[in-house]
Amino acid sequence: HGAAVAATLEDANEYVRMAAVQTLGKLPAEALAAHGAAVAARLEHTDGKVRKAAVETLGKLPAEALAAHGAAVAATLEDANEYVRMAAVQTLGKLPAEALAAH
Repeated sequence: HGAAVAATLEDANEYVRMAAVQTLGKLPAEALAAHGAAVAARLEHTDGKVRKAAVETLGKLPAEALAAHGAAVAATLEDANEYVRMAAVQTLGKLPAEALAAH
């Protein structure tokens, strides 16, 4: 059902988009990795709650998959929303030292 949930990332309602990001975060890490790029795209969403949910969901990826989105997550350290920035720090802390050093 992951693909069906991922399709709702484009829903017109921001609460549906946020719920979709959060639901994808409940998938097993390997299944979530298949949707990592779609979740990462929500890091630029206009709503801070959606951006925060995206950062937190990316933090549930296996380290190697998370590293692929490390630069995008690092960019959210400059987000206007303090909760997005806090989630970004926590998510980046899950990266291996060598991947973290690149950001």
